[in-house]
Amino acid sequence: MRKLALLLLFVAFTTTAERASALSADDLATREGEIAFGQAWLKSMRSRLGERIDPFCTDLLETWLTRLKNQFDLGTMPMTALCLNSQEFNAFAAPGGIVGVNRGVYLDLKSESEIMAILAHELAHLAQRHHYRGLRNSERMSTGTLATLAGVVAAIATRQGQAAQSLIMGGQAANATSALAYSRDYEREADRIGVTALQGAGYPPQAMSQVLQVLSEKQSQSTRDLAFLSTHPLGIERQSDLDARVAQMNQTDTGTPVLSAVDFSLFRCIQTEGLQISYTTNPEANCGSIHKILELYRSEQYKDALVLFDQLPLSTRNTFSGLDIEIALTIKTGDFDRTKQAIDTIALFYPSWLQPTIARVDLTIAQGIAELPRELREHMVQRPERLDLWRALARFAQAFKQDHLLFEARGWDALLNGKLEASKTQLSRARDSWPKSLDQRPLELLEKAINQTESL
Repeated sequence: MRKLALLLLFVAFTTTAERASALSADDLATREGEIAFGQAWLKSMRSRLGERIDPFCTDLLETWLTRLKNQFDLGTMPMTALCLNSQEFNAFAAPGGIVGVNRGVYLDLKSESEIMAILAHELAHLAQRHHYRGLRNSERMSTGTLATLAGVVAAIATRQGQAAQSLIMGGQAANATSALAYSRDYEREADRIGVTALQGAGYPPQAMSQVLQVLSEKQSQSTRDLAFLSTHPLGIERQSDLDARVAQMNQTDTGTPVLSAVDFSLFRCIQTEGLQISYTTNPEANCGSIHKILELYRSEQYKDALVLFDQLPLSTRNTFSGLDIEIALTIKTGDFDRTKQAIDTIALFYPSWLQPTIARVDLTIAQGIAELPRELREHMVQRPERLDLWRALARFAQAFKQDHLLFEARGWDALLNGKLEASKTQLSRARDSWPKSLDQRPLELLEKAINQTESL
């Protein structure tokens, strides 16, 4: 495979261009090349994206994406879900199945169906190879312009104007952004395919029209460009085309959402906690209590937070989002029986989720039990790309002063954040401190991942 991914990243993040060589859209022509590019881009840009390390949010977003992915021709492309902290209304899909959603979308989107509409639209862009097709159309541009694609994706995703300028070389900002931005034809194609997939996944197609209406209203009220619309142009004809298509679609029974209406409302309150809520948004009225609970938690007033939580209606507390809050509060207050029950309930309904396992790690720390849950190691083998697993291992290692595990966790953390040399250093330290009686396979797994990254 040609080394497009690392070449793009090298040009985007250094000031010396002499190592750059000719680039071609053919490097992204295969799914294998697309995935390699996406993973290299993520490693390089992860620390700049403002990722929210929230296992429940990540598991939920993965579940939504998996439900939708079955409606598209994406083959074995992995889905990498990123929950991001920004207040901007934005969601994006980068090549290779990387999908990021800002917390800011929950200020305006009020149902799971609307969130799924955004995700369906993004997956349609991936399924139709719009990144690749757009790059093919950009072959007339200079090599330097094409080489900035990775940096432009990140700059637009994070709305970092100054960072964008520092990443874009040769004064090609306008052309590079044009290469990344979807055309109106691509937008209509993504609407058409996305709305069909949305209905196929069991959600009302009208939700996509509702999202476009929200965007239209936000655009008319705002004096600045919206992050989402900077790469997803919104035109009057786009809304009309989508409305006409939805009107012609057969009305079918909707399926069961992942979260109930009450559960999604609570999840939305959690996601918007701490954001600046303007008069143009309309969050649920009961968010006040949830935000107060989370405020007390962050100020380490755990008992007061739990008292307030227990005053919520049972229908709210017994949601998956409610159980996630209960786990966090009861671990801190020492009510471990409640913690275990809440963890087991989530695991029963979603056995593939990593949140229960990560919660069990935090529970063992709170209990002072220096025994790593076995399922954590199993997940690390199966899902080493999940950063929250390694952060949990680091917490465990620090709590019980197990340096070999701390170096292992830091090695993966560095690797997933594109710090290859730091990852090698941590691997070396892990080897030096690794007990001879312990299985060496965790070290071999990290070494293999480092070698794969170097070979891209």
